[in-house]
Amino acid sequence: MRTCVFIYLALLLFCSPISAQESYPGGIVYGPKAAFNIAAPEGWVLDNTSGAEQGLPCVLYSKGSSWADAKTIMYAKIASTQFEDVNAFVAMVIREMRKTHGKPKEKIVSGKTRDDHDYFINEYPATKSYPQWERVAYVQLPRAVTYIVLSSRDEASYRKDSGALQEVQKTFVYLEPKSVQEQH
Repeated sequence: MRTCVFIYLALLLFCSPISAQESYPGGIVYGPKAAFNIAAPEGWVLDNTSGAEQGLPCVLYSKGSSWADAKTIMYAKIASTQFEDVNAFVAMVIREMRKTHGKPKEKIVSGKTRDDHDYFINEYPATKSYPQWERVAYVQLPRAVTYIVLSSRDEASYRKDSGALQEVQKTFVYLEPKSVQEQH
């Protein structure tokens, strides 16, 4: 089961009531073959509870909004264990999304994560059948693929917020399975 464990230790030490928008600047996303740590970009909140019912244990949205009402949101996941190769995973995603999204703009941005893993971003513009504007960052890890989705309700919000996805990628750090196991 994937969980997003938050590392803001002051909350545990002081147990004072702090809003989620101040409590969790970063977190760890766990999967069966890998884990990674990310942080919320400036002006954003990382939340481990709001998306849980949707199977999204690590969601982000701008401060002053919520998961339910934000014009732009992000969520972080690890691909199914059947996928260990980022190119095979992305090919499957494009095939499945072609009916609603059409053909994406592939590899519009590429770069390195904080710990030097390669990533690239595909853009999935809104269509008549799917009104969301989306960007997805894909990262190849040893034996796993991760992805972070940025999704906006309208093009203006997408244009304004799309750079936040690259900011998250700058904080991305892979955690080796053995180091993840030792933390439990």
